[in-house]
Amino acid sequence: MSPIALSDFPPQDLASFLRFCAGEWLTVRSRFNLDADAAQSDTDHRSPAAGAGPALEAAAEPVQGPFPTSDDGEASQLELPEQRWHDSDRGSLLVTYLEPAIAGDPGGLALTPPAAAGRPASHHQLQFGSGGMFKGHGSGGEQLAEGSWQLGADGALELTQLGELAVIKERIWFIKPNLRLRSCVQRRLDGQPLRASFSSEIRRLNRPAP
Repeated sequence: MSPIALSDFPPQDLASFLRFCAGEWLTVRSRFNLDADAAQSDTDHRSPAAGAGPALEAAAEPVQGPFPTSDDGEASQLELPEQRWHDSDRGSLLVTYLEPAIAGDPGGLALTPPAAAGRPASHHQLQFGSGGMFKGHGSGGEQLAEGSWQLGADGALELTQLGELAVIKERIWFIKPNLRLRSCVQRRLDGQPLRASFSSEIRRLNRPAP
């Protein structure tokens, strides 16, 4: 794969967008609990840190779209004194562009969070089809997610996963070639919001050799 060039920014199609996603990203993510019942429960139960799975989670679990954040178990949690409806975490994510397996498809991404203590780094892949669908697979080849994608006229990529209990919509866009933003919202099928998150990600750049 040829390296991306600043002259190619902003990306004009999904293949170019995915290529711009390749690299090592430092992520700061804020998560919000929008469901009143679940937020009240959080005053007694600490929610887990950001995981690496891309699959749609049940309503009681933290919202998480196809792009993971960190799996190193060192997430920073923010506790509010009365009702814990918000927390934050930070971590890193290695993203590798995958050439398309079928001619005409835009390609895919391999996503690898850092290794957790005592465990090797896990990873999963997202494959995008030219017909507007994507699939996520684990390191063992098991299917973890399936949904649709749309690249808007504003250059933002929108991913939608529909489950039996809820739907997750994730939006990813570039402010600059090395600054990426992501928002993710989980709603019940009746439209009631459950969870939301917002991530600011900066690409780690390698210093040139002296």
